[in-house]
Amino acid sequence: MVYNPLGGDRMRMYPECWPCMMEQARRAAGLSGLEGYHLERAMREIEALLMELDPGLSPPAAAAFFYGRIKELSGVEDPYRALKTDSNAAAMRLLPGLRREAAESPDPFDFALRAAVAGNIIDFGARSGPGDLEENLRRVLREDLFIDHVPLLRKDLETASSALLVCDNAGEVVLDRLLCEVLRDLYPGLALTAAVRGGPMINDATLEDAAEAGLDSVCRLITTGTALAGVDLEKSSRGFRDAFFSADVILAKGQGNFETLDSRDENIYFLFQVKCDCVSRLLEAEKGSALVCSLRASS
Repeated sequence: MVYNPLGGDRMRMYPECWPCMMEQARRAAGLSGLEGYHLERAMREIEALLMELDPGLSPPAAAAFFYGRIKELSGVEDPYRALKTDSNAAAMRLLPGLRREAAESPDPFDFALRAAVAGNIIDFGARSGPGDLEENLRRVLREDLFIDHVPLLRKDLETASSALLVCDNAGEVVLDRLLCEVLRDLYPGLALTAAVRGGPMINDATLEDAAEAGLDSVCRLITTGTALAGVDLEKSSRGFRDAFFSADVILAKGQGNFETLDSRDENIYFLFQVKCDCVSRLLEAEKGSALVCSLRASS
């Protein structure tokens, strides 16, 4: 892997990002009930807004502008609410079986970690839908990870006293719960905190979504303090920043967290599946590739 953001580069808006964001905006506007003249007006405004944005922004930071405008025009705070509930329910139906498989696995940690990565397919931002979760689970559990820094992660967890899991999407948080359950069993002295978004953004998990998934039953639950499909440490809450900077190990789920944290030098492990051409090109990975990646180890 040649991508080295720690050397000065970082994820930003590339030419492919503009049509992707217009499609995201159209989808969100439709779910918000905008149609006809109101939909056309919204799309024209968003196109103009995107043209004025600094291309050096990360994609999640840029997207926050047009999602905010759609909320203003429609009055709908959480257009993905029903889809998030459905995603949680679908994943919850799989959870009992996955728990049994993890317990019977010769390596419960590897099983739960891969299941958590596989849950990252539930994405209504970079993708138009959740994909087939069960089929994706079986594929990720079966295939080699494209980037596999799991041995390094194990070593770090053995000596860590605290870990922060930065969550991504609703539905996916059910698989994060499984991972937290396994971590709790394997590392009983580990103080584990999970962070979700501070407000609705696409289908990213909020406190309400995480509670539906039961994540609050297995670890301390906080929010980033911002409605952003990623992390902006300058705008995040003090509580999140304290957890972030004090954690011995950070597990960052999803492509949005990668796109906003890729230039950080904390001990971050990115757990996600590659969903777009830009990230595919940067990591030299095919779309759909699953990875557990420390950029410290890659540099």
